[in-house]
Amino acid sequence: AIKSPIIPTPQKVNIAHKNYLKGFIGDVRPLHALEIAHLYDNLETNLASKALVMAFSQVTKTKKVKELFVKGEELTDKIVEDFIQKLHHDNLPSPSLIDHLVTTSTTSPFSDKLMVFHKMDMFSMRVRNFGNSMAVNGRRDLALMYAKSLKDISDFVHDAADIMIENGWMETPPEAADREDLAPE
Repeated sequence: AIKSPIIPTPQKVNIAHKNYLKGFIGDVRPLHALEIAHLYDNLETNLASKALVMAFSQVTKTKKVKELFVKGEELTDKIVEDFIQKLHHDNLPSPSLIDHLVTTSTTSPFSDKLMVFHKMDMFSMRVRNFGNSMAVNGRRDLALMYAKSLKDISDFVHDAADIMIENGWMETPPEAADREDLAPE
C-alpha cells in the first residue's frame, strides 16, 4: 500500500519570496505541506468515488442515470489525473486506483434514487473540500485547477439534482418561514 507523502522537517524558518504564488511557468516552488495534504486527501476521495460511480453506471437500467454516472466517472478520472500529476511533479507518491475492486455484476443492490442521491451528496461534499483546498493553497496553478474542478463538480451536482427533481425524488430541507405568505392581506 502506498503511504501518504513524507516531507523533510524544515531546519530553519523559510521566508516566502516574490515568486511564491507562481505556478504556471518559470521558477515554481515545490508544493507545501498543506497543498500536499489536500491533494492527497482529495485523491483518495476521488479514487473511491470513481470506482463507485463506475459500479453504479454498470448496474442502473435507466439511460439518463447511466449517462450521469458515466459523466461522473469521466469527470473524476480527469480530476484524478490532474491531482496525481501535481504530486508526481514533486516526486511524491499518490494513492492507487481501486477500480479493479468493482465486480462485474449488473444487478443493482440499490434503487436509482439512492444511487443518484449518494453521488449528488458525495460530489456536493467535494465542492466544500475543493474550496477548503483553495483556501490553504499558495500557488496560482493549483487555484486554477481547483476552480475548474469546482465548476465541473457543480455542473454534475446540478445534473444529478435535475434527475432527482424530474423523478420526484428530491425532498426539500426545512426552510425559514415565508412571512409575506403568512401576513394577512
